[in-house]
Amino acid sequence: MPPYKMAELEQKIDNYELGFHLLPELEESETGTKLKEIEDVISRLGGTILNSREPKKQRLSYPLKHKRFSFFGVVEFKSPTEAIKPLENQLKLNDSLLRFLILKIKENQRVLRSIKETSSRPKIRTHTPPALEKRPKEEVKPEEIEKQIEEVITKL
Repeated sequence: MPPYKMAELEQKIDNYELGFHLLPELEESETGTKLKEIEDVISRLGGTILNSREPKKQRLSYPLKHKRFSFFGVVEFKSPTEAIKPLENQLKLNDSLLRFLILKIKENQRVLRSIKETSSRPKIRTHTPPALEKRPKEEVKPEEIEKQIEEVITKL
């Protein structure tokens, strides 16, 4: 088989995460069906659902389309890269979505934050970088300082 034909057969599959906000006017029972609709769209486009989190009602930091609350949910999935643009187009047609974001997750990427649900509100832990190494203080003799000051004054 020619190499260009093999390239057409092999689809690049990547890991993605879809975060979305649903309208606050929805009933809590309806959010599950909306999540199922989103998962069905991903599956129809050749994706595989890895994990999903049921949308939970939360207060927004700033209004989205004049709404102060929304139901926020997350879906982790594997999908061919060619299917992401059609997925975005399908999600834009969904009237119950306020906003969504699709992130590409690299395979061996170290996760810097994790969402842990311990109460009704998820807590976010972030990675803190290791403390910077302290350099030893350099001892400067007063004679050297006086000498440097004299040099600066003479240059003026």
